[in-house]
This record gives sequence, structure tokens and C-alpha cells, in this order.
Amino acid sequence: CHELIAEQAVEHIHHKYQGHILAKELVARGLQTTVITDSAVFAVISRVNMVIVGAHAFMANGGVIAPVGLNMVALAAQRHAVPFVVVAGSHKLCPLYPHNPEVLLNDLRSPSELLDFGEFSDCMDFGSGNGSPLLHVVNPAFDYVPPKLVTLFITDT
Repeated sequence: CHELIAEQAVEHIHHKYQGHILAKELVARGLQTTVITDSAVFAVISRVNMVIVGAHAFMANGGVIAPVGLNMVALAAQRHAVPFVVVAGSHKLCPLYPHNPEVLLNDLRSPSELLDFGEFSDCMDFGSGNGSPLLHVVNPAFDYVPPKLVTLFITDT
């Protein structure tokens, strides 16, 4: 129970540089680790033996609600015949079917994770007649990975 509460608390903490945090934890455990940018996934996936990811939830149809960006990783893995493995405790099983997976269970995180408002303040023009800004920032927390992209589920059961 404490593990679940801690995990949920971590999910709601600032998400910036989560990959860096994970890399430091892996290196501290003596594991050789490589950090890449999210956009480099297709460029390096052919050198990968297996993709292992966690999940926010897995749905009744076998689809996965995962941290944003993992659908792109799953597509790259499928394109290069790399197994895409989801590790999640059985408490993450969601009995719902994703009728609208693009918006299902999605949270929007702070735009400050993506850009510095001081740097972009000149783009925030509220004097454009109707008072709406010219620059919108959308920072979703989750992706939907369809079941056809998942090779294997590993759970506590």
C-alpha cells in the first residue's frame, strides 16, 4: 500500500527530466545506461533488444495508458521488430474499454515544463480582439498504446 501511495505521489510531482532521474538511479545500481532525447527514438531503436516500460493503467482490451511519448516508442519498436514489454502491477488493471483513447484518463501538465514564459512572453498577445492568446501550450501526461503494439505484459500475478 505504501508503495502504491508513493508511486502515485511521484506521478503528480514535476515530470521534467524524469529520464535523467531514472538514468541516475540505474547507474547508481551499476547498470550501463544511455540517455537519448525523445525525438531520437526511431534513430536508435534498431540497436535496442527490448523495450520495457511501466504503465499508468492497462485497459480491458489490452491497451495501455502510459506516460506521454510511449506510443511513439511502441511504434518504433514495432517497426523494427523490437519486443515492447509492459510491466505493471495487477492494481493497474482498469476494467474499462478505451472508447476514446486520445482523451481517456489524460491530464494536462503545466506549460512551464515545456517553455520559459519569460522567453515567450512576446507571443502571449492578449490584445488580439477576442482576448485569446496567440500561443497555446498543450502538455498531456499520458499516451494510449493500442494492444497491437504490446508484445507482453508482466504483472505481479
